[in-house]
Amino acid sequence: MNASVPLSVWRLGASGVAAVIGFSLLIPYTAIRLEGLGHSATAIGVFSAIPWLAVLALAPFIARLAQIIGGSTMYVQAALISAPFPLVFALTENYLIWCAINFLIGVAAALRWIVSEAWVVDLVPADRRGRAVGLYETSLGFSFMCGPLLLTPFAPDSPIPAFIAIGLWTLSWLLASGLPATPAREGDERPRESSFALVLRAVPAAIVAAVVGGAFETGLTGIGTYWGLAIGLTAAEAALLAAALGAGSFMAQYPAGWLADKISVDRTVRGALVCLIVTSCAAPLLASGPTGAMFTAFLWGGAGGMLYTLAMIRVGHGFSGTALLRATASVVSGYTIGCTAGPTLIGIAMEASPRLGLPVTLALLASLAIAAHIASTRKRV
Repeated sequence: MNASVPLSVWRLGASGVAAVIGFSLLIPYTAIRLEGLGHSATAIGVFSAIPWLAVLALAPFIARLAQIIGGSTMYVQAALISAPFPLVFALTENYLIWCAINFLIGVAAALRWIVSEAWVVDLVPADRRGRAVGLYETSLGFSFMCGPLLLTPFAPDSPIPAFIAIGLWTLSWLLASGLPATPAREGDERPRESSFALVLRAVPAAIVAAVVGGAFETGLTGIGTYWGLAIGLTAAEAALLAAALGAGSFMAQYPAGWLADKISVDRTVRGALVCLIVTSCAAPLLASGPTGAMFTAFLWGGAGGMLYTLAMIRVGHGFSGTALLRATASVVSGYTIGCTAGPTLIGIAMEASPRLGLPVTLALLASLAIAAHIASTRKRV
């Protein structure tokens, strides 16, 4: 491995941080603006799910596209093309146009996300993979925390957050420009089949963890902000719920990797799921004020964020080379299913009960997940 690789990885990480800060700024910003424009919880939930639908649609094709275009070229060009997209949120209030641009944001995110995750996992020796991946995901969790914090000084109808996101995404492109081709370990070229089916058979617990991680981490950022408004928080306090989710994810990533290395991935996953069940059941009591609501969101973000990192570590142990890129796409697909289904189901539940719809839905989801996880690990050969 030549001397430029460590610098490239740092640049890749910095580019990802700038991109995620911009993305996590836009999620609560658009949710608050849509609520102010009179849109329903279901409409906001659907809007929040759209980027993840784009990721889900594109994920199966990423490995092939990377082989044709080149992973680094695809990463950089997606960063450049998507940089001006947030301008739409400042120039128009048309819901359908917002949905269309949100889909394109998801397309760009998919092109960059899967390549960068597979690259990092592939570079790390197996005995240190948990801690290294945990450290990388810590930086992204920090980014999810920072984005909503940048929103709080501005009025919900201000165009300034959209311009900040444009600046961050432009910086992300500049940091990524000139990255060399992504290296990969050799020796794992499994038959090219549906990568999701391949991973589901090989490591089903990884898919379960990814789905629930998506629902509890990123999936809550937009609809969780709306829930904050529903329980009586101000717009600024509701935006801070998204920051608390990011802070929890940020704090939990390295411990998740350390536990995966020292104990096991599966036992750590089950511990995180138990935490999610308990927190969701207690949420109606905990979230009686801003402080309790922030603490609840912090726990959701922490335990939910751990699950995605643990899923990535699990496939890193089981795959390499091109197969790892396809397996990474499968984990991202699972995570995206959670990001998509989570806010949509929660939005529908909140139509029936604005205060209880979110925590009840989350408690049921985590309970089903732990049962599925236990069943899948018992069947593993």
